[in-house]
Amino acid sequence: MNEWRLCYNNLMNKEDQKYLISVAPLTRISLTRDQSFFYLWHESLPVGTLVTIPIGRRTIEGVVTNSAPDFPRDSQFQLKRIAKVLENAFLTERQLQLAHYISTYYYAPLGLVLKHFVPQRTMMRGMPVSSRVKKQIVETGPTQKKIIKKLLADHASSRSFFLHAPVVRDKMTILLALLQEIRADDTAQAIYILPELMQTPYISEFFHQFFPSEEIAILHSKIPRGQFYHKWRAIRAGKVRIVIGTRSALFAPFTDLKMVIVDEAHDPSHKQWDHYPLYDARTVSRTLAQMHNATHILTSAAPRAVDYVHKLTKDDSLTFIQSPENACAKIEIVDMKKERWDKNKSPLSRTLTYQIKTAIQKNKQVLLFVNRQGESAFSICSKCRSVVLCPTCNRALIHHTSKKYVCIHCSFTKPDNAKCAACKAPIEHIGIGTQRIAKELHKILPNARIAVVDSSTMKKADAHKNIYDAFRKKEIDVVIGTQMITKGWHGDHVALCGIIDMDDLLSLPTYDGNEKAFSYIMQLTARTNHGTVLVQTFQPENPALLFATTYDFNGFYEEELALRKVLSYPPYAQIIKITCKGDVKEKVHKIVDEKYGQLCIACKDDKNIRISEPHDPIVNKVRTKYYRQIVIRSAHAQIPEHLHYILRDCDLAWAIDVDPISIV
Repeated sequence: MNEWRLCYNNLMNKEDQKYLISVAPLTRISLTRDQSFFYLWHESLPVGTLVTIPIGRRTIEGVVTNSAPDFPRDSQFQLKRIAKVLENAFLTERQLQLAHYISTYYYAPLGLVLKHFVPQRTMMRGMPVSSRVKKQIVETGPTQKKIIKKLLADHASSRSFFLHAPVVRDKMTILLALLQEIRADDTAQAIYILPELMQTPYISEFFHQFFPSEEIAILHSKIPRGQFYHKWRAIRAGKVRIVIGTRSALFAPFTDLKMVIVDEAHDPSHKQWDHYPLYDARTVSRTLAQMHNATHILTSAAPRAVDYVHKLTKDDSLTFIQSPENACAKIEIVDMKKERWDKNKSPLSRTLTYQIKTAIQKNKQVLLFVNRQGESAFSICSKCRSVVLCPTCNRALIHHTSKKYVCIHCSFTKPDNAKCAACKAPIEHIGIGTQRIAKELHKILPNARIAVVDSSTMKKADAHKNIYDAFRKKEIDVVIGTQMITKGWHGDHVALCGIIDMDDLLSLPTYDGNEKAFSYIMQLTARTNHGTVLVQTFQPENPALLFATTYDFNGFYEEELALRKVLSYPPYAQIIKITCKGDVKEKVHKIVDEKYGQLCIACKDDKNIRISEPHDPIVNKVRTKYYRQIVIRSAHAQIPEHLHYILRDCDLAWAIDVDPISIV
């Protein structure tokens, strides 16, 4: 009887035992508050467990971040219970560790960061069919083998490399050989990050020639939910060996990650800039590699200055490796001032027009890069000089050949009546866009097969793939596009690449304008290995262009870095842009002025920190919201505590952008 009572009491005590479960709700919580809340549950839950919790009047998902036995509390406050446990240990400890890093480094709410790690748990309809095609073997030359050996020598320890590869074919040979070596380890995994999801179909198709289909997973935001979740679980089970995707693929549940590759590392698309978390895949990928003790490789034909400085200073924290092949494209500069003197009013120079005709006659293809979409940069009244603006954004509308105006921020459209609304005078279209160049080419070459590739023409599903497939089949003679065509559109059949308006790039009001101009030229040389890259400009004497014509990387970056050091810009300082938005312009200005005062007081004795006065960004009104910003430059190795405290004190009205891609 006593034994029965003892067992009963023990059972009752066990059932009465409660646990405090710390849960991060998958929603946005102000940085001024704790990012995890405490709930009660009848048993301890593993870290990473997916649960549903009551928060306010809602019930939402959350991730367990800690678990401990409950204890007596003096407060009468009653803790809520977890509503439901969805799956134990849904996220791995390394995933949680990476999420905490992103939340801390980029001042992003932890719940919004974790939301990117948690896929929607939807089952896939039908099962994928395994490929039975015989796989190809990568053939490498002696110099390539030396590079591969160097990259693999220390792959058991976390190392960072930069593979400077001007020739796409050479780069892909090296990377494929690396992945095949990694795959020789029975459990090893690798991830291959691309800047844009439009590139994933072709890279995937290419990789399937060398690796079994069931060992490859494609991850990006446009994949059907069921397919995404199926691949996500296969990665966690160790069945997937190679993950290909955009920046969000870094959040996958890897079990034995050995190599992290970031392709086109110069590309600004690796930075998420339009919604939280505002993270950079190049930085996060290195942290991910360190967590897994994996090799980290960045690769590009046009390195950023913040990466190239490691080569010039021989800093082994990022080891530079030059690929054995160099770009063979010829770079020509066309002085557009001479074109105007010769009465040529067309945006296409006579030299470019002649070379386009010659290429088409030889059954070759042409890529033309224009930095703007539409017919023009903006439209203006010929009499009162008022600009045609979007009613909800402080942004000039873009004129399209479809006889309508479009806002690139809010998708507002209005018909083109060709008259000013105020004074009824004719409207003039100023600047150059992709559609205007297409119209000019049709006049010169009426029989040419021309395609336009920009964000307005690529809205339909598979639009990019359809045009790219037609391009590869040589069913298109000329592709006119924005920066989309500077990556992936390459081949021996491309004889000519043209940059229509280099001055639009050189005149960008940003500290890295020359670097971007230099980078675009180098990227286009990778699109045509033995062809010509022709650059149209009104300033042919610009040093960035002169360095580009001779492929003088050292000369360009030495000059660029010397200037940045004087002005305290990256890599000699870290930039943090904080932006406030709101419905009332005066209220936004007041909030920003108060924050500026706090920053000035907190950092008044710190000579390593420079704070700009509050100012409007170039587009200071988007979708009826007003924006105002402050730019901070810190020469400290890490953000100091006095600045960190002010940044953490920003509420939900603020967006904090660490290492922004633009400060204007």
